[in-house]
Amino acid sequence: MKRAMLATVVALFVSMCAYSVLADEPSTSQPTATLKVTITDLRNDKGQLIYAVFKSADGFPNDEKKSVEWEIRETKDGNKVFTCQLPPGKYGATVLHDENNSNDMDTGAFGVPKEGYGVTNNPKPRMRQATFKDATFELTTDGAEMTISVQYF
Repeated sequence: MKRAMLATVVALFVSMCAYSVLADEPSTSQPTATLKVTITDLRNDKGQLIYAVFKSADGFPNDEKKSVEWEIRETKDGNKVFTCQLPPGKYGATVLHDENNSNDMDTGAFGVPKEGYGVTNNPKPRMRQATFKDATFELTTDGAEMTISVQYF
């Protein structure tokens, strides 16, 4: 009787462990699409480019922790194309031409930027910073190719 009970307990334990392993397997991953962004109109090859992609206005345009993609690249290498894989959806991308490698936008009097920046859709607001709404685009399953034209004040 004890052996039969022990065999039943062991069989139950093994089946529970097998179920647990199957339940913990990752679900199928969400499909991704390629986003390719080309940066144009830099005034020089000094410093670095700080490129970011955001899923919402929260943190846009410069909070690395709230971005879904963040990359820093020297400008002198000539490679001004950023490519990443993201799930289809709405996004906004931005780039800062950080000419002095300070990892932040330098500003002058009244907060006017001393370094160039741009966002997807290339809005050119004169008296304010471009918003996430200005930069929002749809990344479809076919992917997207965009250009960001850097502006300087």
